[in-house]
Order: sequence, then C-alpha cells, then structure tokens
Amino acid sequence: TKTSLLSFSHHKPEHSRKAMSKQQFFVFTAIILLLMILSLVVVEGSSSPPLSSSKSSHHHDVRRRSGGGETQPQNGGYEIIRDKLIFSGRWRSLTSRLVRMINKKEVDFEIFNQRGKGCALIFAWDSPSKTATLIREYNPGPNKVLHGIAAGLVEADKHGSSYETAARYELEEETKLSGGKWFRLLHEGKSMAMDKYMVSEVVAYLVVDARKVENNPRPLDDEEEIEIVNGVSVEDIMEIIRNGDMNCICAFASLLAIEKLRELGEIGK
Repeated sequence: TKTSLLSFSHHKPEHSRKAMSKQQFFVFTAIILLLMILSLVVVEGSSSPPLSSSKSSHHHDVRRRSGGGETQPQNGGYEIIRDKLIFSGRWRSLTSRLVRMINKKEVDFEIFNQRGKGCALIFAWDSPSKTATLIREYNPGPNKVLHGIAAGLVEADKHGSSYETAARYELEEETKLSGGKWFRLLHEGKSMAMDKYMVSEVVAYLVVDARKVENNPRPLDDEEEIEIVNGVSVEDIMEIIRNGDMNCICAFASLLAIEKLRELGEIGK
C-alpha cells in the first residue's frame, strides 16, 4: 500500500502540483497574518494601564505625563488603605494613614491637615520705594517671634474654595493693604504640598503697589497679634532668611516673589 501511494504521488500531473503549491501559499500567508494580529493584541494589552480597583475609594488614579509621553499615577502607585482620625481641633487635625507601598508592605503614617482647602501666601511689594511689607508675629510651634508675609487658610465659610479670594482677605487683615497688581507665583491651577506629612497645599502670590486701607480694614483673627513692618529691602529679606528669622513656607514664597520681581524688572539681576 505504501508503495502504491508513493507511486501515485510521484506520478501526479503537473497542474495538480501547481494547485497544491498555491493552496500552501495561501495557508502559510493566513497563518502569518494571524500570528501578527495576535502579537499586536498581546503588546497592546501589556502596555495598557491596569484598571483601578473599585474596592478602595482612597486609591489615587491621578495621572501625569512622564518624559516619554506615557501617563503614570501621580502618587507612584502607592495606595491609601484607610484614614483614621486621631485628633481634630479648631484649625488642625491628625490622621493615621495606612498605605500599601510598592513593595506591598503596609506602613502607618501620621498625617497632619489644616482646616480648609489650603493656604495662600502674599508678598506685598511697593514699586516706588523698591521695598516689601513684612509682618512679625508669634509662631507657637517653634515658640519664636519671626518675620513673615501675609498668609492664611482658605476657609470655605469666608473664601469658598478660592486661593485668590483668601489671599486678598489675608493681605488686608494682616497688612491693611488692598488692591494692586496681582501675580500668581505657581502655574495656573497648580498648588504645592506644604510638607511631606501634611495634606494641606499652598499657593503663593506677589502683589505690587497695593494701597493702604484707611477705613475699617478687615480685622485680625482673635488669636493673632501682628506687627506690620514696612520698607524692607530685598537685601534685608535675604539676610532675614539666612538668619533663620522667617519660617520655611514664608521664605519659599518670598524667594519666588523676588525671582518674579527680577523678571518684571523691579529689581536688578
């Protein structure tokens, strides 16, 4: 039987062998195309970001662009498992935050928060005299009287959710100044984390040539005692910062404002 089959195959007509060759060509082509499609599906599936789990309402899925154009979670993939309130006061609270790390370990952090959306800081500059208006007040944390700039929380009942509204209110309350030309010192819509272990974020402003409020300026908060210091030069501000006579957050906003003043041509390079 084997011999007869081989003999039959050997003596097939020429046109039959050509037909078989065409069939094989189409089969091989179809297989190659199928493999290419399957490989594209696998690559696309592996490059797509994983779907966020609906089980945890704390899992942050805010994304940012990396240098290569890909989107990545802004928090780097760390997952908040739970927040447990430890203490809540009039203005500030302390929370125990349990986080699942990238290595799958669970770590408990103590997180501070302040009432409201965040904090606004205002550096007031007088163009004719080329000087700034600072304040001096008691800082209960370090237990020191320090220089600073006008600043305050964004309180929903007073300012809604607007950093700029809070900034204008605080400028008038703490320095008795209003109006002027305003510059946002962070990009539009951006705010900056106040500290590694704080929820609160800040936005800094520069105001040029605000005018003194003569009649009924907004009052200070009950716990505030503030001395207004007018006519402070940039050189004096830098010395105040280097001497540690200003807290970090006010120094940060002051340095941003000084850089903006250079950009505006208000002070030399």
